Amino acid sequence: MSLKVVIFEDDKDFADFMKDLMEQSHYEVLNCYNLKKNDWHDADIVLGDYRNKIVPFETLRNECASKGIPLIAISGADTNYSPQLIKPFQLEDLQSTILNELMKKNKVITRPRSAGGNFMARMKNIFGGR
Repeated sequence: MSLKVVIFEDDKDFADFMKDLMEQSHYEVLNCYNLKKNDWHDADIVLGDYRNKIVPFETLRNECASKGIPLIAISGADTNYSPQLIKPFQLEDLQSTILNELMKKNKVITRPRSAGGNFMARMKNIFGGR
């Protein structure tokens, strides 16, 4: 069983890139552009664009809270929401934030198998790696 991550991001290119990279490490990733379908309800965690123009963050926050799904805000600038990741972020920040939120919710975590250094190098590249 792998970790199911759902991404609500209005930038389709960014969402697709994140999905491809995370799937290389054997995460199960679903990109969503509306709340109508129920296929995201069994997510372990949700990454939500704070300034999403398609699915308002406040609506997503309420939906996640009602379903007991941890939510991490992703934004290009500081928000009034915690936890958050500010773009560009490091792969390590993404992983540790996901881990911290899952531990807070006492979710069972299955570590994805490594896809090799290529995944980490590409993530660091896109998220401003050092």
